[in-house]
Amino acid sequence: MKIYCAGPLFTPYHRAFIAQNAQRLRQEGFECFVPQEQEINLPGRTTSPREIFDVDLAGVQRANALVALLDGPDVSSGTACEIGIFYALMLRDPTKKGILGLVTDHRVARRQAAGAKEGLNFFTRGCIEKVGKICLTLDEIIEILTGWDRELQ
Repeated sequence: MKIYCAGPLFTPYHRAFIAQNAQRLRQEGFECFVPQEQEINLPGRTTSPREIFDVDLAGVQRANALVALLDGPDVSSGTACEIGIFYALMLRDPTKKGILGLVTDHRVARRQAAGAKEGLNFFTRGCIEKVGKICLTLDEIIEILTGWDRELQ
């Protein structure tokens, strides 16, 4: 199963955390497209927005599922765009299984446990929950991906 790993790439923390998650997903047998690993996105390379869009769009198009890091004060605009594109692709492609959001901010987890849904943009959250789930751990994501992978086979 092919996974597109979406999330903000602006801080060393974000890049390291996404890389760590992709490594774990690969250990579980999933093929991961990670934008920051693509040659066009490597530090020191001069590139254009169009080039980045084309490379990352190809990754979204090849994926069977999208896993998005949603931590931060708001979902990264690029991540929200990737979520929307994948959702649109799902409408006509049965090999697209769903979108999973990963929230590791404990404040959001506490609010969710209390029944509150705030902390994420409602439109973005609604898009994810229409075809997937917001998860609090990578283990939960792996469990869902494993089920989707079985469905594809």
